[in-house]
Amino acid sequence: MPTQESGPDLVDLFNRSSRLLRGKWRHALTPYGITPHQVRTLMLLGREGTEGMRNSQLAERLHIAPRSTTEVIDQLVAKELATRTADPADRRASLITLTAQGSELLKILHTERKQSHEEFFATLGEQDRSELTRILALLVADAAGSPRC
Repeated sequence: MPTQESGPDLVDLFNRSSRLLRGKWRHALTPYGITPHQVRTLMLLGREGTEGMRNSQLAERLHIAPRSTTEVIDQLVAKELATRTADPADRRASLITLTAQGSELLKILHTERKQSHEEFFATLGEQDRSELTRILALLVADAAGSPRC
């Protein structure tokens, strides 16, 4: 527990703010019946364009086990947000792509995410936001070579 002289613990505040931000995002997703893991997968698929990705590629980029990726993809396919098609380069493999419905939901979720984040950071003035952005960018750049980046 920090004392008044030492002030709040930086790591604790950072973790608490991160949890609050993630919680706000989870809450914003509730009406869509989708989880943050599913959204992360949709975002990756949305970045890849129409060519799609193999399950193993998704697992690597999401930093999760391939079997976990399979579960997320199964859920997205069941919701008609993604589809599996045969990989023309390897008949044994499948490519996962967004459906039109998945692409549309992704656009909506980008707007929701931006609004959720704007609400979270609303108490900061422009100068504070710029300074926080600058500091976080330094931390991210410094950690770029670390595992899981």
